Amino acid sequence: MNGVGRILAPIETALAAVEETIASRDKPELAVLAGGKRLRPALLLFAARSPVGNQGVERDAVLLAATVEMVHTASLIHDDVIDESNVRRQGAALHKVIGTRAAIILADYLFVQGLALLESVGRTGLVPEVVREVRTMCEGQWLELRVAAGTTCTERQYHEIVEKKTAALFAFCCRAGGRLRRADDAELTALDEFGRDFGFAFQLLDDARDTAWTEPAGGPGLNCIERMIARRGGPRYLRRTALGFARRARAAARRITDPVARRGMTGLLTLVTDPDADTGATKARRPRN
Repeated sequence: MNGVGRILAPIETALAAVEETIASRDKPELAVLAGGKRLRPALLLFAARSPVGNQGVERDAVLLAATVEMVHTASLIHDDVIDESNVRRQGAALHKVIGTRAAIILADYLFVQGLALLESVGRTGLVPEVVREVRTMCEGQWLELRVAAGTTCTERQYHEIVEKKTAALFAFCCRAGGRLRRADDAELTALDEFGRDFGFAFQLLDDARDTAWTEPAGGPGLNCIERMIARRGGPRYLRRTALGFARRARAAARRITDPVARRGMTGLLTLVTDPDADTGATKARRPRN
């Protein structure tokens, strides 16, 4: 068993159930998006883990994790269309395979299929939260388009984009898992902080890998956001800032009560920030998730 397998071992059965749930709702065309790291479902399942075991909590966690992953995948399809990306997860982007119009329709279908799963979740109070997260992601996509096409961008605007497009959903996964097992307010705060900082670290490191940093700071190949990042140091700036968020996430994790959940969640953080540390990974460039 490699490092990733060891990290995920405590939730292996639940993760398999998530995959089965997604497969039962998927369209065959969406198989092109298979193979993601499933970080969001994994964090939710760890956060929902009850040391004494509770089948009702695990069932709801599986359904909610599947919803999150389907909504996230739909957002990736939209992102690839907007960014005119050619590649997704070491394969062709979906719109390159089936066409832009069909890809957009399938992304919308996936959004609806994911949200429909919420009808079966016992904790109905989570439904409006999921809807708010989808709205927040859309706001982040719109803000990114508007800022990238402009003439000026600040670090604060960039962080707002990362917050809305990525970090907020990670925070929701951790917080929602805690709510399912009825964690107290102090731990819910810790889970929310961990997920948010995890999301920032993940996205900043992803941006450090994915942007065409061979362009000069004012190069025509960079958009407004990328030029701001380049002026601050490019990948070095992003990695340094990401590691600051990772340190904050580890501090928050110390307030998570279940040691198995705490180890699993911090193990995933290590996987994101140092993916070659005892995971069996190679130095090759990793697919964006």
